[in-house]
Amino acid sequence: MSAPKSSLPNKPIASERVRSADLPVAWIMMLGLIVAVGPLSIDMYLPALPSMADDFGVSTAFMANSVPAYFLGLVFGQLFYGPFSDRVGRVKPLYIGMTLYVIASIICATTNNEYVLFVGRTMQALGACVGAVVTRAAIRDRLTAKQTAKAFSIMILVMGLAPILAPSLGAIFLQFFSWHSIFWFLAAFGTLNLLLTKFFFFETLTEENRNVRPAKEVLSQYWELLKDPTFNYPAIGGGLLMGAMFVYISSASELIMDTYGVSATHFGWLFGMNAAGFVGLTQLNQWLTNRFRILSILRFGAMMQVISAGVLFFIGLFLGTDAWLPLVLACIFFCIAGLGLTQPNASAIALAFQKRRAGMASALQGSLMFSVGIFGGLLLNLFPVNPVLKIGIAMFALMSLGTFLIWQIDRNLNLDDAE
Repeated sequence: MSAPKSSLPNKPIASERVRSADLPVAWIMMLGLIVAVGPLSIDMYLPALPSMADDFGVSTAFMANSVPAYFLGLVFGQLFYGPFSDRVGRVKPLYIGMTLYVIASIICATTNNEYVLFVGRTMQALGACVGAVVTRAAIRDRLTAKQTAKAFSIMILVMGLAPILAPSLGAIFLQFFSWHSIFWFLAAFGTLNLLLTKFFFFETLTEENRNVRPAKEVLSQYWELLKDPTFNYPAIGGGLLMGAMFVYISSASELIMDTYGVSATHFGWLFGMNAAGFVGLTQLNQWLTNRFRILSILRFGAMMQVISAGVLFFIGLFLGTDAWLPLVLACIFFCIAGLGLTQPNASAIALAFQKRRAGMASALQGSLMFSVGIFGGLLLNLFPVNPVLKIGIAMFALMSLGTFLIWQIDRNLNLDDAE
């Protein structure tokens, strides 16, 4: 079944899930544009952290706390939008979230106070996270488990351009304008998302599949999800693996620019290489899902990540900042690129059996990822060691636990039984 050809806004797509071999690729790529607001917001301003720190009269490490501040908004925002979208549909939450995002971006663009910036970043995240929740749930509404894994790979191909291009784009803005211009750009991108929602995002959640349980039961429903082994192992395991990437994001500027003296322009290129590896393996994942079980691919990707993180840990332990930068970057590259095999498949398994609570499952999965990001950011500050060892400890610890949980998923789980 192909995507509807009508141009009427918010027309329901269909009550039946797509079961043909053909995926609604154009629709999935549009979802990728909507969710790209998240990585753009996280990555585009990273090259500006040193100059922002100078403007505010603080250290780069202090200014980097605006990254965990953003993650904090992502954690709580997703937990709201999940059950809300299960109850009212997928369209209304997108309008609310993107409007809040545009307002918050303008606040960040116009402030000259670091604490107002931190608040604005949290508000940005509270708005931006709606895209990730709703798009994952909308794909689950329409597609089977194997199609969902392929769809996430296609969506990452589009949204993955954001972390590849964002740091370089931010560096270009800094060459001609102040860091404030980056947030003006993000406000414009949020406005674009509102237009995409208005004209191209069609409702996917039919009335009969909406969650009509009382709102006061939201916490108990989240608890039920956490106890469900078809959800908790892939969601928490995948969240730990993905959360390790946010540890890297939090420390990248300090590690690469401050420690190794890399310029903002070259930082953008290096950062983009990791994102390109991530995107490249998500596209390989589409081919692999036609030939291997999703769980097998997920486990292979997890092992790839944890081994790379282990090597990084030992490099930091024995060589520290004397380590050859390309060697450090190679370890980080394989840690991040491995996400291309773990994230689409972990998400597909976690959502496969969640019919009437797909929004909640999507939200909880996303919140787990960014909770790990916040915890990992705090973990970085606990160790008074060199920056290479610091990131090695955090990433290896999180990826080891995530890989352990991935291997607890029932190997006989039949995704074809998912409704």
